[in-house]
Amino acid sequence: MNLNNFKVHATHSSGVSQFNVSTNGQFIVQRKIFSDIYPDFPNLLTFKVYIYLCKSYEWKFQRVKKAKTQIQQDLNLSRVELNHIIDWLETHFFIKRTNRHNQQMYQAKLLTAPDYDPYTNTYISCEDIPFHTGVLKDRNQGYIMIPSDAVTTRMLMNTASSNRDWTYLKLKVFLNLYAHCWLEYFGGVNPDTIKVNQVSNKIEVDPAFFFNMKGSEKQVIRSIETMIGMSLLVIVDVSFVKGVYVGDKPLLPPQPRSAECCVLRPVYLSSKKVFRQELDSKRRWMIL
Repeated sequence: MNLNNFKVHATHSSGVSQFNVSTNGQFIVQRKIFSDIYPDFPNLLTFKVYIYLCKSYEWKFQRVKKAKTQIQQDLNLSRVELNHIIDWLETHFFIKRTNRHNQQMYQAKLLTAPDYDPYTNTYISCEDIPFHTGVLKDRNQGYIMIPSDAVTTRMLMNTASSNRDWTYLKLKVFLNLYAHCWLEYFGGVNPDTIKVNQVSNKIEVDPAFFFNMKGSEKQVIRSIETMIGMSLLVIVDVSFVKGVYVGDKPLLPPQPRSAECCVLRPVYLSSKKVFRQELDSKRRWMIL
């Protein structure tokens, strides 16, 4: 893959935006579940249903309110498959149903992800920790903020093409790139985590990242390259002054004592992140 072919330019030839800066909100996925010592979900479909429930969570009501028939249709699951997955998520303390009448629409609340004891191979409920971003921060329970538009229903569907294109590993990598994406500090994904080496024309990955993904370096790099080819990630030339991102090189006037490098930037960005106060002095120098 020639990475230079996937660099963004100051203006797109068609005049359209090169990024999707969405106002459709964000959803969170807890970082705890992505670790070399935390077990993966039993299978890809269970993971996809969990991500679907995370995306469907209504913060105003602190509930997921989705009819099972709707979940089945959206994800192309049978009722037996869906019930089995939901039972597993409830039994292992990831979700908790809030209504028990079978004739009512399914409602559940997301729980703070359970702890895991590798010695006894058991999950330990953390239900006593309220599932709220402020509490999760205070209790050092990290989470990833993901633009809702970035994860489509098609990515989560149980179809041959979706399960081929969106393997467990690729989904994990995609979500975790957002965990390391800090526009105000790096202009994209932290280059210490994912480096775009212009000399070798290769992607380089910090070992801690691919260890937590439970994949080899080669597998993770291949996943990232595939997502670049799918136009979910682009490469941006950026400038740093004293180690802090100041803008995108194609737009930025020459800066004294600046350092340049390439970073990955997700195509789907949240407007809340793009229009944060910390970016006010840099946004005019960003390709969006």
